[in-house]
Amino acid sequence: MREGDNLFSASIMALKAKTGEYVWHFQEVHHDIWDYDGASPVVLFDTVIDGQPRKGIAEAGKTGWVYILDRTDGKPLIGIDERPVPQEPHQKTAKTQPYPRGDATVPQCANPQPDIKNGCIFEPFWDEPVAVQPSGHGGTNWSPMPYSPDTGYFYVPGTIRTGVFERFAREYRRGGIYTRGSQLVALGVPVTGTFTAIDSKTNKIAWQHKTPYRMGGGGGSTATAGGLLLRGDPDGNFLAIDGRTGEILWKFQTGFGADAPPVVYEVDGVEYIAIFTGGNSIQQSATGDAVWAFSLRGELGPAWPPTPPPTNTGLGLYWRLRSALLSLWEGGGYHKRIGEPSGQGAHGDRGDR
Repeated sequence: MREGDNLFSASIMALKAKTGEYVWHFQEVHHDIWDYDGASPVVLFDTVIDGQPRKGIAEAGKTGWVYILDRTDGKPLIGIDERPVPQEPHQKTAKTQPYPRGDATVPQCANPQPDIKNGCIFEPFWDEPVAVQPSGHGGTNWSPMPYSPDTGYFYVPGTIRTGVFERFAREYRRGGIYTRGSQLVALGVPVTGTFTAIDSKTNKIAWQHKTPYRMGGGGGSTATAGGLLLRGDPDGNFLAIDGRTGEILWKFQTGFGADAPPVVYEVDGVEYIAIFTGGNSIQQSATGDAVWAFSLRGELGPAWPPTPPPTNTGLGLYWRLRSALLSLWEGGGYHKRIGEPSGQGAHGDRGDR
């Protein structure tokens, strides 16, 4: 109910490490009512723009944009424009929002939903449900975004998810979850993903993979000095990709959700690559406890052929069932709202659907 930009939420902040003194900030979303907080880690990089060396900092957002700034003063390196956005007086919405110049990595308008209002990014809501894309669990969530100084690309995992936003009344009870709204996944619309190479000099797409599963809540990827990009997918496949072209060069089925970041290391002059495949409740991938290590001398075959293991199992399914069951129990604070996220608000993205 507060008006104003609500600093310093959804912001990148620079502080002096020795004293904590404020230096600068850049707010990616003003007065955020959509859960568009910046969850992905910021990336520091050096670049050349218009012939001048620049010190950069970038963050992939849930909005689907990459925010590229000068890390010395927080000013945009490429350009970010303030544009008017739709208003909802009850929410005291910000009159404008920052729009980075370049390309978004995921669609920013909702898949049409019958019988409700359908909107694009920054569409406000109140008592009536409104479909918005990206949802607060769309774009790039917890996944990190690596940068390759050789290609000049950021490698951005993203989730395509239409959320239905709605406000509703809820009685406060001490010790209970106290959110007064929801952003349920739209019915009948699959949650899918993208994996995108963004050129750091233009903020435009260099290449993009589209996936049948979400990518924005996993472990990201690892760029190597040899020009490879190493990535695990929720379907269990571990991939080696040409970082410049996006061509998939090698694939290995690990047997469980490959949602952790790959690690590259060397022992006695031999290079190894390792990845933990344990699944991920946000990605809703098959859970397990395997650690795979690879070298050019490796002899062990895949867990099974490249056909992926089932997704929406393990903890992902557990949280879906738990949410539905608790929603039937008035004492659980859900007021019989079938399918309302049980952890939303109190536990971030735990059990995200």
